[in-house]
Amino acid sequence: MKKANSIIYGLLGAIAIVYGIANLVFPTFMVPEAARSFPLSHILREQAAMAIFIGCMFLWCIFNYDRRAAVHYFLMVFAFLLAAIHWFDYLRGHLNWMAPLYNTVPLIVLTVMAIGMRSASRRASGY
Repeated sequence: MKKANSIIYGLLGAIAIVYGIANLVFPTFMVPEAARSFPLSHILREQAAMAIFIGCMFLWCIFNYDRRAAVHYFLMVFAFLLAAIHWFDYLRGHLNWMAPLYNTVPLIVLTVMAIGMRSASRRASGY
């Protein structure tokens, strides 16, 4: 289980860091309107910094596997908020149906990992 979890943490961390670096260096890559709006460009670069931080937290979970529970749950909160934003915008007609789906995947994956973490903890403690 540890190897599979580490691969998932590494994959999600790499995706977040690559996305963050791409948006940090090229804020118009994801949102072309950023070329005409300094505030939008600034917000996208701030979002990129957040994505890099989130990616680092995923990688932290690999190197601190036995102490990862709190960080894992905070990553779940982040994934929940990100999915909720996209579902809300989809339901209001601002996004196509794929946006909430692919933003819900990390929440589902992290939730399944948390369930596995809890059951492994129970087995280790003898319950």
